[in-house]
Amino acid sequence: MRKQTRERLVLPILLPVGILVVMVAVLYGFSRILLSISHNAATATALVVALAIVVVSAIVAGRQIVRPSSFAGLVGAVTGVAMIAGGIALATVGTEVEGEEGEAPATNITIVAVNIAFQPTEIEVPAGQPFTITLDNQDAGIQHNVDIFDNPGFTGEAIFEGEIITGPAQVTYEIPALEPGTYPFRCVVHPNMVGTIRAVEGAGGPGGPGAAAVAVVAQDIAFDTDTIELPADTPATITLDNRDAGVQHNIAIYTDETLETVLFKGELITGPATIEYQIPPLPPGEYYFHCDVHPSMQGKVIVSGGGDGAAEPGTTGPPGGGGSDLTVTAKGIAFDTAEISLPAGRESTITLVNEDAGVQHNIAISTDASMSDVLFDGELITGPATVTYTIPPLEPGSYYFSCVVHPNMNGVVTVT
Repeated sequence: MRKQTRERLVLPILLPVGILVVMVAVLYGFSRILLSISHNAATATALVVALAIVVVSAIVAGRQIVRPSSFAGLVGAVTGVAMIAGGIALATVGTEVEGEEGEAPATNITIVAVNIAFQPTEIEVPAGQPFTITLDNQDAGIQHNVDIFDNPGFTGEAIFEGEIITGPAQVTYEIPALEPGTYPFRCVVHPNMVGTIRAVEGAGGPGGPGAAAVAVVAQDIAFDTDTIELPADTPATITLDNRDAGVQHNIAIYTDETLETVLFKGELITGPATIEYQIPPLPPGEYYFHCDVHPSMQGKVIVSGGGDGAAEPGTTGPPGGGGSDLTVTAKGIAFDTAEISLPAGRESTITLVNEDAGVQHNIAISTDASMSDVLFDGELITGPATVTYTIPPLEPGSYYFSCVVHPNMNGVVTVT
């Protein structure tokens, strides 16, 4: 190559490009070190390297003749200082992190907002420890949030006011430590959406000590079980282990295969990943679960026991008994049961307890879900209020009940 060409063309282009490449490589490597350590350690490391650059640059600039080797020496010296300082910082921080591994992780609670209702409505957290609440708003186009109070009347200033989000969306709230006690929570947009947080000394997180725990694996677009057993009237935890890489799964629980009434809808996760679902207390009975993305992944949820001799859903008599005096509670835009048992051939009564303040509910009984043939249409009441309905004699069979204002509140009436 001719000397003139090299000096006028090659060197003016290659030299700046080469220097730029070296600078980018050094900066990228140095940035990996800074991002791997704590904020304070990164600041100290950066200051040490900056000081090294100033000192070495001053030494190089003080020479009478600055050769290319001088620039190479500058880069090498600064890189060496960066590596030494970063290595010391990494070693120090690594020791500190290892020492923190034994600390208990912060409690995280997931609350699902679906069909204008919270799931679950009863939460237990350790007292005296900060925790987080992830609000999963699944009501499309509807706003929800979580506000926490220290009194059941929701009066005065809230202990915590969560950001309002429009579904479908999620937000994670950082909740300060709570003293032992009971703390009601609600959605400020829908005051009928309420629940309770219990701060307990030594609590083990959602569901509290002794809560039932079940593990379900999703692999090859299939659950590893078609039966989930849960105790009656007790909060429970279901851990979903999604092993299908890049595939979404969840667990949703319904009253039956019609999917008309949702009891719990778990957050979708993309595998491989694991999530813990906090299942609210369910009355004894048999329910249906599946993955909302892959409905072929399904099974039954058997809720039984509980140790308290609890009655079948919707009854006040002994299990399986078709008692004539029943109590049904409406709370959070949902009935507390999806099954009602009535005696055949004689009058019976159903007491509706409407706990949704400012919201109208009733109970209507029809021959089927089309509600074209109404057998009984109960008086609408605005909560909080209670009414007792007298149900006329019905023939043996299976019927349909619902709230005429909120048709998603429904279930089955069995007359025997």
